[in-house]
Amino acid sequence: MKHAGYSNRSYLQTMTRQFLVPALFVALGISTAVAQIFSSSSAWNTPISKKASYSTIANASGILMGLDTWYSQNQWTIPSYTATQSDSLHPLLYNADAWSKVYTNEWLRFGNSAAVEQTILASSSNSFPFPGNVYSSTSTTEWVLPSSYNKTVNPSNGDAFQFYFNSTMTPATGSDGHMAVAQPEGSVVETYSTIVLSTGQIVALSYSVTSPSQSSLGDGWQNGQTASMLPMYAGLFCDNEIDTGIKHAMAITVPAKLLTPKIDYPAFAFDRGAMTSNPPYSGNIPMGGRLAIPRSVSIISLGLLTQEGKAIAEAAISYGFIVVDQGGNGLTIRVSPTCSSQKSLLHTWNWDLQNDLNTIAGQLRYVKPK
Repeated sequence: MKHAGYSNRSYLQTMTRQFLVPALFVALGISTAVAQIFSSSSAWNTPISKKASYSTIANASGILMGLDTWYSQNQWTIPSYTATQSDSLHPLLYNADAWSKVYTNEWLRFGNSAAVEQTILASSSNSFPFPGNVYSSTSTTEWVLPSSYNKTVNPSNGDAFQFYFNSTMTPATGSDGHMAVAQPEGSVVETYSTIVLSTGQIVALSYSVTSPSQSSLGDGWQNGQTASMLPMYAGLFCDNEIDTGIKHAMAITVPAKLLTPKIDYPAFAFDRGAMTSNPPYSGNIPMGGRLAIPRSVSIISLGLLTQEGKAIAEAAISYGFIVVDQGGNGLTIRVSPTCSSQKSLLHTWNWDLQNDLNTIAGQLRYVKPK
């Protein structure tokens, strides 16, 4: 999947806040102080071995790093919400143009006029024609999905799939239009290229039902709505983790020039257009690859200026970043936009944190799989 990602310029805008609830944890009964989802044996929760081997990242010289929450109007983030049984069930409809029409500014992710909504509904259907992501593949020449994954299932009676949702929940406004909604029983409905209609109907290009439970591995089997097929909310961190410590791998998106059309676990796929898109993959990092600061590097030696930078650097040594998608010209760390706002530097561009992140980027290496 392509999205803007972090490019080589400063972002001075403040992101629009939307729904200040600790995402996912409430529905699962997991303490937000712990902030752990997935199994303790998940790749997301497994520290990097002290015996790990590292290699250099091709084409990474001078690359900048930023946060997806530095963009204005929630364009490229992963808004994550928690629904309850007091919310209503709403139908999810398929529309083949849900990405392209927003990209060309003909449709909006929400707030469309009545006339536009009628056009959207007229071209939507109750069933999703594909069992998995149409933009993910294990082949560079054709659309090939993994042999095993959590397939999209439509209701057998022909009605639209329904999930708990309320009108305060809105997707990211960019063309990818991500949204994750934790359901009362503990699953998460992920939608890609999401459009919310005034009728309460939700339209998307693709969806999946994933599990953040502590028995889940959080890997690409889940058919999450990323090119890697990893759950879209995996690896996000909340503001309070800057104080308590980020005790899991962080999600990161990288430009095509760093990627190679190969797969490291926990990913199950890469971009379907890996070698045909402009630009194509031209690096040496597999989708799902883990990037980290080697343990031999001292945090003090980096001269970091902010508490946020130090917390991210410490996690980058202990757990690293897992590549979940491609996009932009720089490295983009995914931060939850829907946790309680505590750290302004995570949501408004800041020169000191920018310098810290660029320093971290310069230290990153690829962690070779065992």
